[in-house]
Amino acid sequence: MEYNKIFRDISAGLLITDKDFLVKWANKFEEDFYGKSLEEMKGMWVVNCHRDENKAFIESFLQKFKSGEMKEFTKIAAGMVITYSSYFENQEFAGIVRTRIKMP
Repeated sequence: MEYNKIFRDISAGLLITDKDFLVKWANKFEEDFYGKSLEEMKGMWVVNCHRDENKAFIESFLQKFKSGEMKEFTKIAAGMVITYSSYFENQEFAGIVRTRIKMP
């Protein structure tokens, strides 16, 4: 079973960052949402995906994951359930996985 193909084409959004919150991977849902290809998104700082007036808040929010203060967070916004989850490599913070699922 090829998980990359499955995750790439599912009807939920998946976006993965590195420890500095630079996009490492995103699926088709995210490409369609942002109107950018994966290649265009790779290396993009996720804070820059937000409106200027929200950037300071988003940066502060993300730093809580890096510091270990937060490991996961779920909210409902824009008609979607959005979850942020930390992931680790060698017991050190390595980035976040964000999922988005449209609500019926």
